[in-house]
Amino acid sequence: MKLQTSSISPLNDWLEPRQALDGLALIDHLFNRLDGLYPNKWRAAFANDMAIANWRTAWAEGFADEGVTADEVRAGLKACRRREWPPSFAEFFKDCRPSSDYQVALMEAVEQMGRRESGTDRWSHPAIYWAAVKIGSYDLSRKTLRELQPEWNRAFGDQLALGRWPEIPERRPALPAPGNTHSAEVGKETIKDMLRRLKGEADDYAKGKSESVDGA
Repeated sequence: MKLQTSSISPLNDWLEPRQALDGLALIDHLFNRLDGLYPNKWRAAFANDMAIANWRTAWAEGFADEGVTADEVRAGLKACRRREWPPSFAEFFKDCRPSSDYQVALMEAVEQMGRRESGTDRWSHPAIYWAAVKIGSYDLSRKTLRELQPEWNRAFGDQLALGRWPEIPERRPALPAPGNTHSAEVGKETIKDMLRRLKGEADDYAKGKSESVDGA
């Protein structure tokens, strides 16, 4: 069962039973999801019922204080699929909001927008996708990272401030126009070229920042 897409910052919203979750509170639903992702490992971390109650209170208060949303919890759970061991609150919270580094988020936006036409895009957070939509695939594919950064900082910052986002719509690969068909190999080469461009620009950007610091 999916978490509802809504703002869930007040503490009671985490602790009160919800009919949509078969009478479970959101925090208990999260506990069960983590238990499913980490069979044996998750429950083994709790010595007794008091330890579970302490976890429940501490995490619910943390989410409420930080204004964590259901979309962000989804992002945190998604990140857990790549973690071998269960996260602490600090680790999970970081995974809920993985893109405080605006430049890393911009590079993801450029890469994934390039993949979207073929339906192979994968986004770490909906705020990155909607900020990318705001700028547009045309500019993302043609401007350099340095040119994009100021506009991206505004668009991405505005998205993060919202605290809640619509689901990322599924994109099905479009049929090519007659006479414009390309092989899978051509498509892969196009993506490789884009990734090489991104890496080169990122290296140049990082080098420029390093030189400006050394010369300060």
